[in-house]
Parts: sequence; C-alpha cells; structure tokens
Amino acid sequence: MGSFTETLEVVDLGNRVRIELADGTAFEGPASPIDYAPDDRFRLEIEPEHEEIRRCEVSAECVDGEWTTPEVRRFDLGDDDWTVVGEADGIDIVR
Repeated sequence: MGSFTETLEVVDLGNRVRIELADGTAFEGPASPIDYAPDDRFRLEIEPEHEEIRRCEVSAECVDGEWTTPEVRRFDLGDDDWTVVGEADGIDIVR
C-alpha cells in the first residue's frame, strides 16, 4: 500500500491522477476532492475525461494496522448511485 499512501501525501487538488485497476483498466483526470487520514482512511475522486463518466473514486481503510484493498467506483451520467468497477492496482500523479 506504500505507493498509494505515498502518492496521497503529495497529491494536490487539480493534479492529474491516473488510477489503474487490477484488470488493466485506467481512469485519469484532475484530483478533486482528496480525503486522506494517515493510518485511518483515504478517498480520492477524479473527474475523468470521458464523456459518460462523471466521477471516479478510489478508497480504502486501515483496519488493525493493515490497509484494505483499494476499491474503485465510478458515477456515470444518468446514474443514481456509484458503481464498483474493481480493485485498484496503482496510482500515479501525471504531470
């Protein structure tokens, strides 16, 4: 989990972030908002540059000193709720 938490310590609002899923799918866009509490939880939303996807987020919690597997969800135009799309495999700031 080091790469996720290390990236979240330095990412700023508006930074372009790329979230990669375990199946090879990737979402990229500006970060907004960021919720990171070390050794507790994190949640990062991005606004992907995809005409049908409105928002994408990756989140995880720290339970008994161990991070849960980061989950990626997306919110599409016309949807009423978030849809789980898979487990995150990596996160990078794209400059």
